[in-house]
Amino acid sequence: MKYWSSSAQLDPPAEPRPVEADRPKRSRLGQWLVHLLACCVGIVGLGCALALPLAPVWVDRTEVSWTGAESTTAFFAPYRPASFDASVPCPVLRAALDRPERTTVLTTLPPGSAREGLVLATRDGKPELVLGQHQVPLPPGTCDLAIHADSGQSVVTPGGRPPIVLPGVAAPEIFTFATDLETAQLAGMSVTARTFSWFDTSPTDSKTTLITAALVLALVSLVLLFVHAPPVFGAIRLRPLLLPVDAAVAAVLAGWLVIGPLTDDDGFAMMTVRNYDEAGDIGNYYRWFNASETPFTLVQHLMRWVSADSLAPAWLRVPSTIAGLLTWIVVSRGIVAPVCRGTRRLPLHLLAAVFFLACWLPFGLGIRPEPFVALGTSALVAALLKMSRTRAAHFWLGVAALIAGLTVAVTPTGVSALITVLVFAPRIGRVLVERGALPRWISGPMRVVLLGCVGSVGVVAMFADSTLGGVRQATAIHDEFGPSLGWYQEFDRYANLLGTGMWGAAGKRMVVFLVVTAVLIAAACAMRQMHRWTGLTDLPMLLGAVAAVLVAMWLTPSKWTHHFGAFAGVGSALLAVTVVLLGRVGRLDHAKREARLVGVFGGIAASVAAGLAFMGPNAWPSQSNLAMPWSDMPVRPDLPMDNPALWLATGAAVGVLTFGFVRVRTKLSKQPGPGGLMWTVMPSSVLGLAALASMAVLIGSFIAAPQTMGDRFSIARMNWQSIRANSCGLESEIETLPIAERLMPVAGTAELDGFTAGGAPPQEPDLREERSGEPLQAKKPDDPKAPEGEVASTSASQFAWTSTTGGPQTTGSLTSAWFGLPGLTGDQTLSLWVSGRPEQGNSLALEFGTAGGRQVATRELRDPPPTDLPFDDPRHGRPIDWRNFRGWRLLTVEPGEIPAGAERVRVRAEDRTSDDQGWLTVSGPAVRDVVPLRQALEEREPALIDWPMSFVFPCLFNYPQVSHGVATSPRMLITPPAGEGSMAFEPDMGGVFAGVPMLSQQLELPTRLRHAPGNTWGHLYYVRYPIDRDAYATTRHRERIGGADGDPAYPFEAH
Repeated sequence: MKYWSSSAQLDPPAEPRPVEADRPKRSRLGQWLVHLLACCVGIVGLGCALALPLAPVWVDRTEVSWTGAESTTAFFAPYRPASFDASVPCPVLRAALDRPERTTVLTTLPPGSAREGLVLATRDGKPELVLGQHQVPLPPGTCDLAIHADSGQSVVTPGGRPPIVLPGVAAPEIFTFATDLETAQLAGMSVTARTFSWFDTSPTDSKTTLITAALVLALVSLVLLFVHAPPVFGAIRLRPLLLPVDAAVAAVLAGWLVIGPLTDDDGFAMMTVRNYDEAGDIGNYYRWFNASETPFTLVQHLMRWVSADSLAPAWLRVPSTIAGLLTWIVVSRGIVAPVCRGTRRLPLHLLAAVFFLACWLPFGLGIRPEPFVALGTSALVAALLKMSRTRAAHFWLGVAALIAGLTVAVTPTGVSALITVLVFAPRIGRVLVERGALPRWISGPMRVVLLGCVGSVGVVAMFADSTLGGVRQATAIHDEFGPSLGWYQEFDRYANLLGTGMWGAAGKRMVVFLVVTAVLIAAACAMRQMHRWTGLTDLPMLLGAVAAVLVAMWLTPSKWTHHFGAFAGVGSALLAVTVVLLGRVGRLDHAKREARLVGVFGGIAASVAAGLAFMGPNAWPSQSNLAMPWSDMPVRPDLPMDNPALWLATGAAVGVLTFGFVRVRTKLSKQPGPGGLMWTVMPSSVLGLAALASMAVLIGSFIAAPQTMGDRFSIARMNWQSIRANSCGLESEIETLPIAERLMPVAGTAELDGFTAGGAPPQEPDLREERSGEPLQAKKPDDPKAPEGEVASTSASQFAWTSTTGGPQTTGSLTSAWFGLPGLTGDQTLSLWVSGRPEQGNSLALEFGTAGGRQVATRELRDPPPTDLPFDDPRHGRPIDWRNFRGWRLLTVEPGEIPAGAERVRVRAEDRTSDDQGWLTVSGPAVRDVVPLRQALEEREPALIDWPMSFVFPCLFNYPQVSHGVATSPRMLITPPAGEGSMAFEPDMGGVFAGVPMLSQQLELPTRLRHAPGNTWGHLYYVRYPIDRDAYATTRHRERIGGADGDPAYPFEAH
């Protein structure tokens, strides 16, 4: 039995399929020729596309040469070269042997490193060679030495002796080329290393021809499918009542572009794009040895073209916003409207808008690929649904093939497009074997090859800039370092979703839990054939498309929650269709039992989903979390929305109201009403109200946060400034605090009771602002061997006192001597370093006085209240003793807070507590300049911006280049609040800059976010190397290789 709400609301029927008598008469021979030509077009086009992974390419081979002039950094990525050759002549080795102490002749490792490199040294008049973890025995009297190594073995050839072959000992890891010998003693020594070149490829003329041919023939194939059964074009029906809803959705998306959150990967993804111009490949930049992202680079190439105009974050968000608007159009008109034929369009449109925005807002903004997967899967479903309702079925099938191919090229989650095609396979099969002008045995294969040719555009997108060999090596590197989890570990994704950090934000939870609830309800109804009773015959297809996304995520090797953004299209469509389904089931007289069951259990499921979603915090990545309401607690806007009982009661109340309305209407009309509606309205009302509440919380909180910040930094303010004028993002809001003057005692002595002198404050770069507005000038180190351009380290004060000498149980007091206090200008501040807890029983203050000894005022010093708080669990609260006072913090007193007439200052401290953090260590005071970050960066670049930060630094162009197997050594580091412990420096993650902490000292320059105490924006480090930076030569030559050829796999195995 079919159910229609009103015959007057039916859409026009599907276009009639042409019958044989309606077809124009054509020559039989001509039809055969056209079909054969079409087959040839499809086969040739498909063949050209499939040949691309194996097509010949140009590969750039890069050789790094070092002739022993000076020790230098050399950051190879990957750490081992493809081949390595070193030649140490006899005079060089003799110069080292003549020294009494141990002397390093050549090493590729930092001092004390346990990595698998090369160390050639002399000790007690004998040469010693270590390759990897192997001590190589050298014959007595060895003078000159030659070393050759590749991925499979190493060969050491002492002069005039048989070579020593070391099978399985790969080329050494290289982080430096270093020696203890003087430059004059190194004449004749040389090192040459060729980097791996898996991804340094470019198309040859023959491959370019294949690409062009594949694209042209795909277009021809699509045209032939269109001509094969052209549609009947009628007037386009505009529905004016729907346009205000569309305008509202567009307005929300446009506003969200300005105020919406960053994603956790915006900075990482953008640096992979920015580095393309130098590397010629979309590599990972920070980790995985800078392995290519091939073959899923379609969105990165799109962003490469977009970023050529501007790096402003607002501009870079435009593609995802456009994708969101297109997804809305496809979902509302291409999926929800045709599936729910017979439903009044305006209420349906409003319902679809609520669900779409609730699903899109948490995930859909930024430069991650999920918005484009959502668009692709939605457009694919819409095209396949259209295929069943039009006479141009083959054309729409061609459009679906094109969309599926491009969606697969976006990201591994895009495989959901292929699974969706399998869901529609029965329908597709019926269209392919439809009888045409010629027998099925020729028309069927012709359609298949034409569709294959169109769909192979995805292969072109994946392999136009890559090779089969490159894909194999990229996959191997990603698998080695991970995350590379199996399908059976999919629960990790949901564990992250249920976490209390940004991965488990309430808005993100809501999308997943509501979609999963809709899947369960729709599946239960489909199993009982209720979709047929209600006229929603396409429901199983849509349900299968949502399941395809879930299956694709099972197959992806990483289990991050941002992949749920692929739900924004088909997931929101399923939610809207499920609500319509529930409403229709409730009106069926013969389905009252089904209505009760699905109403009760669906209502419980929806209530639990809503409550569990709002149990998560409203937490977002990085700077998006500034002043965010409910960022550290469940979302409770004066209502316990995290309580499933509230939602269950809401659903029950709506059900009771519906029952009363139906009863009144029944008495007035004297006809029986839909008795099951009171049951099915329970889950549908909870689904709709939860989505509406989630959308309201998202929009409201992201409007409130920038209002709270005012003229201080926020993502919304940054984007609005970049739209109105140029903006340098976070860089413009950061102040650096170099030392201007160290204060010295002028009167009295320190009075110590329980405190002792000691506890030196952290070392800082020795910088001066000589003239306002000019770059900070660095003092050179005292070491005459220090490389040119390095910076000396210094301390803010030579005076420091601590109460830790006897352990944390020690108590006491400190009154320092009087320090002379100069007059501070408006762009200076008075500061001191502190570690330990200056509150909760302890106290710390600066006491100001005159030269005559009169006390003027006292200023209490405390840490500003932190803004980044741990989750406040409803049952257990925050963790006990969650604040960490052990590290050094810089406390400041602004010029306006210093009392008039103050000429001296002294430190007063009281330690009255004996718990683990109940101690104090303080430094003497110092005056600091307040200098914009840009002045600190100039003349010290390249600066490495860590991946969580790079997206909000659009004006920083001079960053370390990573290309052709080597990385430039950074001179400065910009890191997130967690510090410099980034995966970029972690060898176990394939960190490209792993050599930086091995070879350098990082000196932090104190900084702060303008007018935002308590907000730790990040850190700024000056990197000081004891040796030269990148003092090696590179040469490059080009070779022609096959797509499956190239350098061998990286030797990961420990030998």
